[in-house]
Amino acid sequence: MKNLSIVIFLSLLFINSIKSQNYWQQEVDYKINVDVNAKKNSFKGDQEILYTNNSLDTLNKVFFHLYFNAFRKGSDMAVRLNNGDDINTRFDIDISKLKSEEEGFLNVSNLKQDDINVETHLSDTILEVTLANPILPGNSSVFTMDFKGQIPITIRRAGRDSPMGVKFSMAQWYPKISEYDYEGWNTAPYTGREFHGVWGDFDVTIKIDKEYIVAGSGYLQESDPSNFKLGVQSGQKRIWNFLAPKVHDFTWAADPDYIHDIFEGENGV
Repeated sequence: MKNLSIVIFLSLLFINSIKSQNYWQQEVDYKINVDVNAKKNSFKGDQEILYTNNSLDTLNKVFFHLYFNAFRKGSDMAVRLNNGDDINTRFDIDISKLKSEEEGFLNVSNLKQDDINVETHLSDTILEVTLANPILPGNSSVFTMDFKGQIPITIRRAGRDSPMGVKFSMAQWYPKISEYDYEGWNTAPYTGREFHGVWGDFDVTIKIDKEYIVAGSGYLQESDPSNFKLGVQSGQKRIWNFLAPKVHDFTWAADPDYIHDIFEGENGV
């Protein structure tokens, strides 16, 4: 029995060694510009995505998550919260009873691959994109798009007017490309469960009413040293730019009562 255990252990070690030699992860770099209308709890923007196919497969489609579509009447999550066998008890809200101004949504338009229009199909929180040109193993493609959305009342981690008094808590708020791994595309509609994300670099510019202070993933850029703590003012709005390298998501929050401060730690951190 002892010898058998050793053989099994060595076999698993060998298999894992083979797998590690073929291990890969996709990569995606985002450049996002978003303009927030704080009074209407809405936003519009555009983004450019550099997607690198590090897999061994040729891709003929890609998929995007539009998470805010889960927070409106008739969504898969709304139905599941009321009728599902596996009800997510972390949600204490009935989405089907939200007022129209309390719902969330995220719409995409003008989507192109390498400046070529592509065919899309929307199903709840998943946007299916048929590529104009396949992405071969090791190759990259650039996707551009416009988007607009409405921020729902706070449901779990994202939304507006949170119980803690934060005006905007923005998680999973932008069109986010789906994960592709050895099991294929992660295209399950969002129903309040966990989700995958593709690692990459984020360059995010947020334009919002000037009385708001913004906190975001990554590093706030010192594009105007005199206004470093308060962003760069532009008319009645202020512009905030963050760089977040090597992460799989970008989140941000904004509130008029936020205060930006700097604490210098050991070794100049």
